[in-house]
Amino acid sequence: MTPRWKRFRSGPDDTLVFSLTAEEMALLEDLPAQLRDVLEGPADDPATKRLFPNAYLDPTEEEAESEYEALVQPDLLRQRLDAIDLVTVSFGRAVDAGEWREVALAPDEVAAWLGVLNDLRLTLGTRLGVTEEARAIAPDDPNLLAFTIYDWLTSLQGELIDQLLR
Repeated sequence: MTPRWKRFRSGPDDTLVFSLTAEEMALLEDLPAQLRDVLEGPADDPATKRLFPNAYLDPTEEEAESEYEALVQPDLLRQRLDAIDLVTVSFGRAVDAGEWREVALAPDEVAAWLGVLNDLRLTLGTRLGVTEEARAIAPDDPNLLAFTIYDWLTSLQGELIDQLLR
């Protein structure tokens, strides 16, 4: 691969241009639907619990926790599903730019991308049992591909944050 410009860069009219290889784009296009399945799945799924952590850590506050969930969780879920919709729609505007696929993101789409990337990482990290401790993955580990995708999503999120901090 030849060197390229930054994956995220300022574009015209307050947009942020996002560049991916065709392979990266194909992979990333599949992930929001998988995240939607988690969000619309069982509430006791560990990944769902990671995306919607308890507001009350004290186990004696079950009633307060239930009230909080009833009040707040539907809106949080709607926001996450709306973000997935924005990300999914943005893929339809991808254009070829040499060996790259590019998407110009409006400010609200940038926020959606940031949230979806974070939620994808949290979900995958939960499934893989990722912790803050260093890990060594053997080449024959059955989760090697999943860990590689997790690391790639982490890199994408970091690059996006770096661009936003400029």
